Amino acid sequence: MKSKIDVTIFHNGDLHILRASIYEELWKDYSTFRRRASMQASKGTEKGTFLARRYERAALLSLYAFFEGVVDTWLGSISRDNAAYEGLETVDLEEKCRHILRYCFLQTYTKADLDFSRLWEFLKRYEQHDLSLLEHIDMTVLTDMEQDVDMYFHFVESMTTLKRFPPADASTDHIVDSLGGMVKECRS
Repeated sequence: MKSKIDVTIFHNGDLHILRASIYEELWKDYSTFRRRASMQASKGTEKGTFLARRYERAALLSLYAFFEGVVDTWLGSISRDNAAYEGLETVDLEEKCRHILRYCFLQTYTKADLDFSRLWEFLKRYEQHDLSLLEHIDMTVLTDMEQDVDMYFHFVESMTTLKRFPPADASTDHIVDSLGGMVKECRS
């Protein structure tokens, strides 16, 4: 997986290279929005409540984008090795998740004893553009959704070699190494 590279060169010549995939960025966005929502809500003011609701909605959107991105990446990875999983790009997210669970079963012959019904309901409501989901989001609902997403990811990761945050692509490593080498040569 390709990573975003952020290079900072300080006045003293030090170099800081930050690598992160879009999924890591979306997870950090989610975490930041969630933390800010909590911070604003704790103020107990009308403005704080207003801002908390805004951050909760942003957190929900980031969580969904993160979840969808990881699932799509996993399906792409699975379909490269297994033609039965090709052409699933157009099905809804819940169906994609069910195909991944089926893949887990075929890898380990272990059936998921976990209840993902709350996650399926969240995905359906979001994909139907159910604005009431955004309207009624709060920290309790957000926490429940995060736990359901994490439970699903944890199960898949424990049954397969798929990871939420896979290591950086070899081309990304090469670019980072080249940048580091160029800076080292300039400093010498």
